[in-house]
Amino acid sequence: MRYLAGKKIGVIGLGNMGGAIINGLISSGAVKRAGIIGFDDDTAKRVVAVKKYGILATRSMLETVAHSDIVIFAVKPQNIGEVLREVSFYGKGRLYISIAAGINTRRIEDALARIRRPRVIRVMPNTPALIGEGISAICKGRYAAARDMKAADEIFSSVGETVNLNERYFDLVTAVSGSGPAYFFYLKEALIETAVSLGMDRATAKKLVSKTALGAAQLLIETGHEPGILRQRVTSKGGTTEQAIKVFDRAGVKKIVKKAVTAAVRRSKELSEE
Repeated sequence: MRYLAGKKIGVIGLGNMGGAIINGLISSGAVKRAGIIGFDDDTAKRVVAVKKYGILATRSMLETVAHSDIVIFAVKPQNIGEVLREVSFYGKGRLYISIAAGINTRRIEDALARIRRPRVIRVMPNTPALIGEGISAICKGRYAAARDMKAADEIFSSVGETVNLNERYFDLVTAVSGSGPAYFFYLKEALIETAVSLGMDRATAKKLVSKTALGAAQLLIETGHEPGILRQRVTSKGGTTEQAIKVFDRAGVKKIVKKAVTAAVRRSKELSEE
């Protein structure tokens, strides 16, 4: 059963993630171009969305909401409060989906209190959604129904895979998968810079690191093995990999990762209170 059939989708915020969602919906065939309406305060982003995706972009947020059955808030956490205040005056009977990091469903529902029993879904996607390889965690608010979760799953399946999780895990999801791509880019950046500093040209270093990372991720997914098992298979006794791992262990890399993720979790919780 298609839960998006005949639905109009409004996207508030036409930046990278808003654009990724629109592109995924159209490319997957989940929604036709005519079924998507967008809004952004930035005129240039509206113009780009119209030209790139062939959708309708309105000059008013409320106009987008008025013509939508499902409204996606693809705005920064710092801007969600202002958006919700405006929408709360108009928008009864719609499903609201938020991807704002750190903003829990209770806060969104409270901000939409003028709308009786607002149906809210919270989603934490990540930037690989830009190429259809994202992973999105989904949870529902107090008043959302099972069909609303199915609709959200259809939307975000168009940009990758989805998992349904209890909201109590969402600060951790934000820190692990939401921020996670940046951690991997950070390691890749370090590997490339090291290779260049030791004499390799940057283009070759980037290709070697990128393909190695992609292959390692695919191997982890396709074999189903724990990463520790796969690491051990590469780490021959007395070999080069073992020497590198010993340096990581002496530096306490795993402890550093735990400390970093914990800091990100803490910041996600702070965002929900600001």
